[in-house]
Amino acid sequence: MSVKPRVQIEKPTHTRFFYGWVIVAVAALLGFLGTGFYSYSRGIFLTELADELANGSRFWIAAGFSAASITGAIVAPFIGHLLDRFSPRIVILTGVCVVATSYVLLASTANLWQYFMVVGIGMGFGMTCMGGLAWHRTVVSWFDHWRGRAIALAVMGASIAGVMMPPLVEALLESIGWRLSYTVFAAVTFFALVPAVWLYMKDRPSDIDEVRDGHKYVDSNPEEQIRIDEDTREWRWQDMLRARPFWAIGLVFGAMGCVYSATMLHLFGHLTDIGVTRSYAAWVLSATALFAAVGKPIVGWLADAVGARVTIWLALVCQGGALVLFAQADSLSMAFAAGCLYGFGYSGMSPLRTFALSTAMGSVSFGAANGIIRFVELPLVLMASPLAGFIYDVTGSYRLAFLILAGLMGVALLGPLFMPAGGARERHRRKQSN
Repeated sequence: MSVKPRVQIEKPTHTRFFYGWVIVAVAALLGFLGTGFYSYSRGIFLTELADELANGSRFWIAAGFSAASITGAIVAPFIGHLLDRFSPRIVILTGVCVVATSYVLLASTANLWQYFMVVGIGMGFGMTCMGGLAWHRTVVSWFDHWRGRAIALAVMGASIAGVMMPPLVEALLESIGWRLSYTVFAAVTFFALVPAVWLYMKDRPSDIDEVRDGHKYVDSNPEEQIRIDEDTREWRWQDMLRARPFWAIGLVFGAMGCVYSATMLHLFGHLTDIGVTRSYAAWVLSATALFAAVGKPIVGWLADAVGARVTIWLALVCQGGALVLFAQADSLSMAFAAGCLYGFGYSGMSPLRTFALSTAMGSVSFGAANGIIRFVELPLVLMASPLAGFIYDVTGSYRLAFLILAGLMGVALLGPLFMPAGGARERHRRKQSN
């Protein structure tokens, strides 16, 4: 009797390029043009907007951006719910169109109340739809083991914009004025981002028969695949508000966010006040963003390797030290040193926030958690920029404001004690305990 040879069935091999890195590239472009125009230009436009719309008061211009933060916080939970259950791509496209329209309207603003309507409502809603809330949700959907690095690379778009935008925007402002500059922002935002998002953004891996991190990685590393209950849990908002990590993350990154918004708005004015020329002040902003770009891959690798706590502490110490240096700066070289240190410190703000939140609350309800946590962050974000403007209006200097912001970074060092670490070390610890 003959014996039939056994047929060995081999698992299919997946060698194709993982599409998640295309998602990272689209997210980087959104950060480059979204954050680049919105965040890195407003400090350069501050004096012109204040002189023409607010009788020279920087407080009221800063208050307009705080109004945008209020709008963003109000709509963020609703948008986060949509991102978890429907199409992030459609939400992002809506935001791009609203932001482009808002730039057109801002270019024709004639008084302070029109400025508040356009920036406070239009930009606040549009940037919430097309900003990090949306594309961070998409990156989290595509990555698990490489999440820290993927988020860090995605947010590098904003840092690269920070390197390039200040001198370019300053040159644009000098050439055509702030109104035509905002018209240019509108055209570039619309015609660059709508095709990129429509053609290349995919909401979830299942849309193209993929899995998180890619079939190739999952098939090649079965020992790394463990179930983490927090990642698959669907959180109710009541449960989020009872979770200590949720509050710790909100307060720590609310503090970082308020320091960032105040620094980006007022640093250019502070540098020119201490005698730095406008062109060199723009280069200091570029150097700050350059070190933020360099720091992001380092922060992403650290988060994946050792987790959130140690990496967040490093970011807070660097930011606090830099703010003290800004307050004491009396020369261009000292301003450059402070800018470079601050840039490295805030390089971790956006990727670490997403990493810590997705580690603590999981990926299923990440959009909702990311939206609701805006209310925890909002009081701090609202306070910083107008307070710095008020201190300047009263004292004629930003030095006290920078020292107060540095003290806030010191208090925030307590927050990571209440967060789960995450990362490879935490994953291996859990695997050994099972």
